Amino acid sequence: LNMAENYEVTDQLVEFYAERARGGVGIISVGFATVDELSGYPMNIGAHKDEFIPGLKKLAAAITDNGARSVVQLNHAGRYNFSFLAGGQQPVAPSPIPSKLTKETPRELTLAEIRQIITAFARAAARVKQAGFDAVEVLSGTGYLISEFLSPLTNQRTDDYGGSLENRMRFGLEIVRQIKATTGSDFPLIVRMNGNDFMPGGQGRKELQVYAQALAADGVDALCINVGWHEARVPQIVASVPRGVFGYLAKGMKSLVNIPVIASHRIN
Repeated sequence: LNMAENYEVTDQLVEFYAERARGGVGIISVGFATVDELSGYPMNIGAHKDEFIPGLKKLAAAITDNGARSVVQLNHAGRYNFSFLAGGQQPVAPSPIPSKLTKETPRELTLAEIRQIITAFARAAARVKQAGFDAVEVLSGTGYLISEFLSPLTNQRTDDYGGSLENRMRFGLEIVRQIKATTGSDFPLIVRMNGNDFMPGGQGRKELQVYAQALAADGVDALCINVGWHEARVPQIVASVPRGVFGYLAKGMKSLVNIPVIASHRIN
């Protein structure tokens, strides 16, 4: 929404979500929120420092006090971040493959940096819990960092985080495991992931279904199925797309896992 200021929750942001809670929505996921300073930019909601907890508390209260359940979506933009929005810092990714969205080439993450980001996700989730939100959501699709690790298009690593599907899933799975270990089994974790990335040479349903089953086995409490990367050529949410047309992808996931599955895109 670009309503945060230097990562801080603003009154405008609070009122925006409070109005939707008053309208009768059952659950609201806000964000995305940052896990470190390369994961987004200052108009995103900040979750990467303790100093942002008071604003997060205010936002959680505005939603829950008006009758809805509250969730924060955590994300790392990876190569989809713009250097000019990140204070001139070069975006990071699994491999230094140029982004068609930003027209920039990211820097390849080191193993130490990968571990730092995994820990950053867990610490951000702990802040979300401390702020009084009812659950946390991790964005694991749409062309952002976790899906960049998942896809052979953007992951050309030769270490434990690249190559086979098992290795490409490792980053996302280690994030959810560490979040669960940090926040406890009683704090719900949702993962929003692609049912199909709609990228030529990317990931169709089959690999992503394997990933969904692995997430469920690692203790994820619900899956939210979206479609496509931002640079994909397939229309996804515009008015010319038939309403609910991508629901079949969520249905396919639901047949494979025993946790709640949420459908999305043009359901209105």
